[in-house]
Amino acid sequence: MPHKKGLRIGLTILSVLAALMSMPMVMFSPMMFDAPGSDESVLTQFLFFSVVAFPVLCLMGGILPWVFKRHPKSIWLYGLSGIAFALVAVAILLLSVQCGGDFAC
Repeated sequence: MPHKKGLRIGLTILSVLAALMSMPMVMFSPMMFDAPGSDESVLTQFLFFSVVAFPVLCLMGGILPWVFKRHPKSIWLYGLSGIAFALVAVAILLLSVQCGGDFAC
């Protein structure tokens, strides 16, 4: 399957915009540990590290496909942005189900 340049450019723009728009979320993520006992909650720590990893994975998903452009499977590196989104979604879902939305459980 030939790699279409327009698809690459669109996915790169989407990945970089997701990384930039997640920066306020990253800046306020330490406040998750304000509740008493939340620093010992594994689910809160999982959410924290998922939020912190989100912009890094999105940037990697936007840049690495261009670095490895000659490799035939390099288009799959855009999936790193999807993995970042899935990590945050799973962490929020687990925190909602297991702890009722509280950071300290």
